[in-house]
Amino acid sequence: MPYHIFEINPFKQYTLLNTFDSYRESKDCVRKLRMESNSSGTTYRMMFAANSELALKLLKEKREERPMGEHD
Repeated sequence: MPYHIFEINPFKQYTLLNTFDSYRESKDCVRKLRMESNSSGTTYRMMFAANSELALKLLKEKREERPMGEHD
């Protein structure tokens, strides 16, 4: 499955930027985008999914908050 790179602007609009087959390439791309980003509020996310539509659905999915006291 490929890795999809999305740009998320402050208005929560998602834009697919690129798709990679390897984790290393996608991670390097996201890292580079984050370092070069000078616009406030814009974020970059990488998502592992079968296709870009599923990746976008997973990104928009509401996640439960972590319980109090749970640490990394």
